[in-house]
This record gives sequence, structure tokens and C-alpha cells, in this order.
Amino acid sequence: MDVTIRELHAGDVELWLTMYRQLWPNHSDAALVAEMQRIFKSSKRSAYVAEHKGAAVGFAEYALRDYANGCHSQPVPFLEGVWVSEEYRSQGIARALVQYLEKKARLAGFSEFGSDVELSNYQSQLMHERLGFVQTEKVIFYRKVLD
Repeated sequence: MDVTIRELHAGDVELWLTMYRQLWPNHSDAALVAEMQRIFKSSKRSAYVAEHKGAAVGFAEYALRDYANGCHSQPVPFLEGVWVSEEYRSQGIARALVQYLEKKARLAGFSEFGSDVELSNYQSQLMHERLGFVQTEKVIFYRKVLD
């Protein structure tokens, strides 16, 4: 499938918000917009939209993390999130987005690329494996509220 990939900008908030709601439906619009604003202001984060015939069909977020579990170099380019509209899944759009970000990382001199997936998201785990990611470890995070 023929897609165009471009960076998302401040003028794309409504477009991005529509996709964000699909990826993270349990978050409020205010929280999602706040996250977008953090990305726009960051020199280490960016987001990209995949468009087919002028319509947004998916997006991916990229970050340069100081550390990523399972990676050997620091800092590490990291896939923070990827989403493709259901009617366009299994047509190579996620692959095109990830390859775009991998190329960006290679051109910047990086030799590895990190990502993570929630343990319960089996579909995303399969997608990562199809895209050439190798599972390095499983981690469960804990939290304790301090009085």
C-alpha cells in the first residue's frame, strides 16, 4: 500500500487526537493533548502520521531514551507507540512507520532500536516480532504510595 509519512506538528492536534483516542481509549482528551504538547516541546520526542490518499491511517511515536531495558547502547531510539486504523491493518502500514523510524535512527548513528509492549497485548507482541524485534526480557512494575 502506498503511504506518505510525515512528522506531526502543532496544527495536527485534532487529527492526532482522533487516532490517539483509538490507541489509548481510557485516557481523557485533556491528558492526551497534554502528552502531545510535551512531545511538541521535546527535543528527544517526535510523532509521525501515515497517510493514504490524503487520509490519516496510522501514526507512530519516536523517542530518544537515556536507557531501554534489553538494549546495550545509550541513549536508545525507542518506539513509544504505533497505531494503525483497523481497516488498514495487515497492509504494511505499521511496517512502513517502523522502517521510517529505524532509518531516522540509523542516519543519526544508532545501532539498535527499542520498544515495549504490555504483557496483555498479544497482538502488538506478534506485530513486533513480525517487524524483527526480539524479546529481551519481561518486567512487572510495582508502585507504592508513600504517606
